[in-house]
Amino acid sequence: MNKIIKNIALFICVSVVFSSCETIDYGNINDNPNGPTAAVTSQLLTEAQRSVPSILVNETTINYMQHITEGQYPSPSKYNTLTYNYNDWYTGPIQNLNEIIKLNTDPDSAVDAAAFGSNNNQIATSKLLRAYFLQFMTDRWGALPWSEAFQGIDFPQPKFDSQESLYGYMFAEVDEALGLINTSAAGPKGDVMFNGDMNDWKSFGNTLKMTMALRVSDADPATAKSKFEQAASSGTLVTTNADNLLFNYGADNNSASPWYLNFETREDYIASETMIESLRTNLDPRLFKFFEPARDSESAITLFPGGIDKGYVGADDGKVNGNVPDYSFMSSNIIYEKQTPSPIYAAAQVRFSLAEAAGNGWSVSGSASEHYEAGIAASMDYWGVDPADAAAYIAAHPYSGIADIAYEKWVALYLNGPEAWAEWRRLDAPTLIPSAYATDQRIPVRHAYDSSVEDNNKANYDAVVASQGADNLHTKLWWDKN
Repeated sequence: MNKIIKNIALFICVSVVFSSCETIDYGNINDNPNGPTAAVTSQLLTEAQRSVPSILVNETTINYMQHITEGQYPSPSKYNTLTYNYNDWYTGPIQNLNEIIKLNTDPDSAVDAAAFGSNNNQIATSKLLRAYFLQFMTDRWGALPWSEAFQGIDFPQPKFDSQESLYGYMFAEVDEALGLINTSAAGPKGDVMFNGDMNDWKSFGNTLKMTMALRVSDADPATAKSKFEQAASSGTLVTTNADNLLFNYGADNNSASPWYLNFETREDYIASETMIESLRTNLDPRLFKFFEPARDSESAITLFPGGIDKGYVGADDGKVNGNVPDYSFMSSNIIYEKQTPSPIYAAAQVRFSLAEAAGNGWSVSGSASEHYEAGIAASMDYWGVDPADAAAYIAAHPYSGIADIAYEKWVALYLNGPEAWAEWRRLDAPTLIPSAYATDQRIPVRHAYDSSVEDNNKANYDAVVASQGADNLHTKLWWDKN
């Protein structure tokens, strides 16, 4: 009887608890009165754009291209890292851009989203930036999950799309975005790249399109020619330094230049002997703009009049260069100034691309030699070289073919590692000697997938390796034909 009474009492207590939970109304006690009630697209865009500097200041590829090298702790200059993880791109900036597109496309949310700029302009900028990120990614890894990505439980193990198909997707994405831009309508809020200026976004889109077209010129010449000519005829390419598309940094450490933050407490990067001696040999006045004189040593070789280059000293790539004051650092404007901008697309790069297109016989205004000279002049001007010195250099280095374009583009893309690396792989020029201190003395031509890919998506991993080639640093990408 006592046991029965205890069970009845327990049942009554439980009933009271459940009844209480069902009837108590907590109202808005857990609501944040200052919080947004829906996704704020301006914040999503700002957060996505915060990833752009990690492309513009990508130390690994800058070291590959021997613009700079490392001091006491060499790693990228020795090609030590074998695998790289792309997950953060999917879960971070690209997912943010996907959400902006969704919110501005869905009729149920588009009206609210329009408070942050024209729906179409928000969609266009997000698609262009997404294509920019994707090009950077596929030019590192090659094939990537895309058509089955971002679909949660429907495709937890997505297939890999070939690089060829990814480029086809990106061309279509860029064309669609350019068609959506309305320069008379409000640009997106939260745009820290171009402050909502849709003319800049048109320029960005067409310059991106031009860059992609030239990238695939050996793999798909017909598409390359067509897309390049479309971009060239748009009239919006970056062809003068006044048109340069720059990523501007802020005055506080949360938004300062990555170079400034790198050098705030450390001195890890120094001038590469390859770059220093290339500039010295060619009597290139950019030597004095790219670098600072070494603090504690002088070069045994001087070629400039009066030995004015004696203070410019480069280090061996991949060597443990422990006493960094023996070598030149990058310009103090770069490493000790918070707000020195990074070029996204600059006139010199575009002019050299136009020179190559003209040399290919594509329909662009101007000759190969004219664009080649304009490219050198633009680079010199950007770095503050005296016009007379620039003219003398141009006269001493006349255009004779693609090798000249490849070399000058490598110099002009100083510190733009991903673009310099991609163009070096495509053109196989200029000749760069791999680090003698590397275990595998070959400059990487792609990045290998992180080991988690094989662990978590083995069937699709095996399929992409079978179609693309060995998953290492030396399998050439689809567009890398030479």
